[in-house]
Amino acid sequence: MANVKEILQRTPPSVLYHYTTQEGLLGIIRAKEIWASHTQYLNDVREFVHATELLTQELSQMETEAGADKVKGECLAEMEKVVSLGLETVNVCVCSFSEEGDVLSQWRAYGGKASGIAVGFSGSFLRKMSEQYGWLVPVVYDREKQRWLVRTLLGDSLDESLKSIREGNSGVSNLFEYLPRYAPILKHHSFVEEKEWRIVTRPLPCTDERFGYRPGGSMLIPYFRLPLAIQEEGSIKEVVVGPTPYPKQSLRAVDGLLTKHDIPTSSLISQDVVTVRSSEIPYRNW
Repeated sequence: MANVKEILQRTPPSVLYHYTTQEGLLGIIRAKEIWASHTQYLNDVREFVHATELLTQELSQMETEAGADKVKGECLAEMEKVVSLGLETVNVCVCSFSEEGDVLSQWRAYGGKASGIAVGFSGSFLRKMSEQYGWLVPVVYDREKQRWLVRTLLGDSLDESLKSIREGNSGVSNLFEYLPRYAPILKHHSFVEEKEWRIVTRPLPCTDERFGYRPGGSMLIPYFRLPLAIQEEGSIKEVVVGPTPYPKQSLRAVDGLLTKHDIPTSSLISQDVVTVRSSEIPYRNW
């Protein structure tokens, strides 16, 4: 899996932004944690459908290429079963970030009714934090890059199954082990404006003390509480206050919140202070 694993090791940008509501900001600062939602309960219901379609198409092509090779055909059929079963029962959670801190579509989607917040975290801080629970990975939007990733993943998985058979073992597909970490980063190209990175967790037991359930719009949402050591200097680089009818008051309130929780927004001693600024987008939703 050397080629595919490279995407899990890419260096993140210096700052990655998490768009949230005022309530979300309070949770991040007070509880020192950020929530990662179960992949099957995200806003975009087609996310895993898109990944499944890509996998199914490539498997079909690989079966055609296998021709009369019976062993290879049986391995591919086993892989098809894995894809068709889906990942609904696997507790993989994702937390989303963007390379951009002031994007209209993000304010509309995640900022709430007014004055949403974009918390700009240090990319290196997020990478270090995520390693304990999973991976910080860029989302892939380009169709050809997606096909390459899927084809490489399937090809490597097939090679491992064939090797297992040659060594006298069962040759059962190991695809199910790899899908949870790669399927969540394949999104339709129409979302490319988001420039998204995600923390993708390893499969989680529902008995984990940090795994829980919260009320959603129409059902309970499983989620995982990722701990944030925001007291570390430089963990948060800036906070962007979204469009609001009261920009000056909003800035002062956010500045005060951070100061109250020992996160410096101005200092004569420390260079790692948090910048608090307003969105420059002329968007009105109040």
